[in-house]
Amino acid sequence: MATVTFGDVVFLPPEKVSFSQSAAHQRVALMEVGDITQLCPPGQQVVTFSGFFPQPGSYPFQSVSEPAAAAASLKAMLADKKPYSFVMSGVQLEIRMQATLEELELWQEGGDESICYRVRLQEYRDAEATVLQITESSTVRTEESQSPQTYTVKSGDTLWAIARQYLGDGSRYGEIAALSGIGNPNLIYPGQQLTLPEE
Repeated sequence: MATVTFGDVVFLPPEKVSFSQSAAHQRVALMEVGDITQLCPPGQQVVTFSGFFPQPGSYPFQSVSEPAAAAASLKAMLADKKPYSFVMSGVQLEIRMQATLEELELWQEGGDESICYRVRLQEYRDAEATVLQITESSTVRTEESQSPQTYTVKSGDTLWAIARQYLGDGSRYGEIAALSGIGNPNLIYPGQQLTLPEE
C-alpha cells in the first residue's frame, strides 16, 4: 500500500505527483576557444502534489491525518526554518528526502470537514563549507630582478623557497644544494653563500 508522509503529516496517496530536477550545468564563453559547458551536480528535487484530507471516519482502511490537525501542522512547517523528512513509498516513483515546504494552498469544498491541499516541497541540502587553512610561508627578498649567480641566505629562508624564487621551481632545491656543497638541504644558516644554477 502506498504511503506518503511529510514530517508528522500522513497523506492519502495523491492521484498525481509531479517530480522535477534540472541540471545546473553552466555555459562559459572562453576567448579563442568558444563556448564550453561546465558540468555541475543536479539541482535540488522539487515535488508537487495535491489531494485532500478526508473527514474523520470516511477512510477507515487508510491511516491519514485528521484534516484540521494536518492543516495546522502544514502551516507550522511552512513557517519553520527547518527541513522535514518526506517519504513516498509503495509506488513506482519512490522518494525519500529531507525537504522544506515551499508552497501551501488549503481550501474546503463539498460542505464537510474535508480539507483540500496543494503542496510544493523542495529537497533540502545542507551547506557544505570549505575550510581554508592559511599558513605563513617564508618570503625571499630579491636584490636584483634577474637571477643571481650567488645568493646570501637570510633568516627564515629555505632552499625550496630560494629555488622557487630564483629558478621558478621549488623542487630544484637539490641543484642549489649540490652546487653549494650542502650535504643536508634542511640545514642552511643566515649569511651562508649559495651558488645558483643557470635557469
